[in-house]
Amino acid sequence: MSATYPTKVILAMKSGNVCAFKDCHKALTADGENSNPAVIGEAAHIYGESPGTKTKPASARYRSDMTDEQRNHCENLIYLCPTCHTKIDKQEKDYPPEFLFSLKKEHESWVAEQLDQCMSEISFAELEVAATALASGKHSSSNDSFEVLPPEEKIHKNGLSDAVRSDIAMGLSKSHEVERFLANMATNVDGEFPDRLKNGFKKKYLELKQSLSGDELFASMLEFAQAGKKGFRQQAAGLAILSHLFHLCEVFEK
Repeated sequence: MSATYPTKVILAMKSGNVCAFKDCHKALTADGENSNPAVIGEAAHIYGESPGTKTKPASARYRSDMTDEQRNHCENLIYLCPTCHTKIDKQEKDYPPEFLFSLKKEHESWVAEQLDQCMSEISFAELEVAATALASGKHSSSNDSFEVLPPEEKIHKNGLSDAVRSDIAMGLSKSHEVERFLANMATNVDGEFPDRLKNGFKKKYLELKQSLSGDELFASMLEFAQAGKKGFRQQAAGLAILSHLFHLCEVFEK
């Protein structure tokens, strides 16, 4: 058993899609000339994943007293490039668990600071990328019965973590700018764009909801809103759009 794809999405989001080592910070999505962007980041285990076999040694830093769920939880994973992942596992004595947990915490705090800073810098250009990703075509409204709930009640009802609550609050701080952007789009580009955005957002939510929930669902929607674009500014724009629609639309309701 290894970390699930949704867990890796959350880890990548918290890590800003860059390697956690300060002297590396390599972008972990590679563009292709004739192909779609490729994810090259790896969810590296701090406490190792495998006990080993007769012919294969145990994974670096393996602990027999952990469950598979604990080993593959986001808290036991650090997002690294392939080179740094190989380094921490092949040079195990140089990278004990305490160091890696400290590195993870410091890196994810740095990412949160960068996102907060870029939230004040996002422009219509970044908002347009995120909004267009979610407004993919004309969609009819869902027939699911929803009751609009206040954001805090949605967060509690769906078991969203304090980290996601903080992200949503950060995103909602830009709601005024998002409203200005949507008004500009409706007036100067496409009068149906705001409605198409809402319906496209709900369609994507209902699609992902079939297999995901909670933080994993929110992280996957944020990944989609980034539309393959790299950088903290685009992540901030995606978060601003998602938080605005989270507040406005009938999702995360049941």
